[in-house]
Amino acid sequence: MPLKFSTGLWVFSNALDSYCAEGYRDAPRLQEVLSSISKIKAVKGVEIRQTDLSPEVPAKEMKRMLKEHGLTCSGVTATMAHTRRFSLAAFGHQHQKTRNAAIDEGRRAVDAARALGASEVTLRLFTDGFDYPFHVDYTAHWNTVISSIKTIAKYASPDINVAIAYKPREPRKHLTVATVGKALSMCQEIAMKNVGVAMNFSHAMMAGENPAESIAFLTRASKLFQVYFSDSYRMWDDMLIPGSVNLWETMEALFYLKANRHKGFITMDMLPHRIEPSHGLQIAVGNLSILYKKLEKLDATELRKAQKTLDATETQRIIRRVMLQG
Repeated sequence: MPLKFSTGLWVFSNALDSYCAEGYRDAPRLQEVLSSISKIKAVKGVEIRQTDLSPEVPAKEMKRMLKEHGLTCSGVTATMAHTRRFSLAAFGHQHQKTRNAAIDEGRRAVDAARALGASEVTLRLFTDGFDYPFHVDYTAHWNTVISSIKTIAKYASPDINVAIAYKPREPRKHLTVATVGKALSMCQEIAMKNVGVAMNFSHAMMAGENPAESIAFLTRASKLFQVYFSDSYRMWDDMLIPGSVNLWETMEALFYLKANRHKGFITMDMLPHRIEPSHGLQIAVGNLSILYKKLEKLDATELRKAQKTLDATETQRIIRRVMLQG
């Protein structure tokens, strides 16, 4: 089963950060971005944020432009971390008016997905969390986040899946949904068919996880809804080119996606600050495609047999032969 590649529209942003508030480049026009993406043959999908739609670019116009460039909308991300209104919290806010505004943003993402012909929405809860001991009432915060997500999921049902993205920190020092275990626990408590988890390779690494194990963990529960790839040095969300740092872990993650017949898009969630975005995207899909191709040489039966011995040297010999020889 070949990989289906998608890219976040934000990959082509002006890449601002706290050191360069004006960004490392000028943000190109949407038409230019879609034209650049369309030239990378392996990429067929584009994920947008709910904020990418506006009176100037409504859903109908976005859909027309995507079709013009031979692309589809792979999903819509609901993000609240970049607006001052939700600086204290969004889905976990204890003031009903602000929390309702965040829920409306989630509904807005669902509406966008329906209008663009997508079936996936990712909720990025990156402003819900805490910075200090005694900062929040953990139980109240958790209950409020769950209630908010459930409200959005009911609005999305039955045709739109809602994926909860987890991440241990950034921009808050501690995020509420920090690990794969917490994300799955939340899904199981919500207990709705259309609620699952978005696994981001770099976020899993930040959380001290092995991304391949996280994929297997979520697949076992039928809750792996979205998969995002970038790379990092584990401490922060560096958003580097996939396969550029943690090569072995990237290959193992791809192995488990292949073994479990993952049918969804693999979305590039990188931010090339000092690299021309289309060049970085080309390298990204190339890295993943090459590693995935190498897996065709891997005898899964032989590997499983070696794994049963619990002797790491046996599995290392098999993987080394596939990865480094010939």
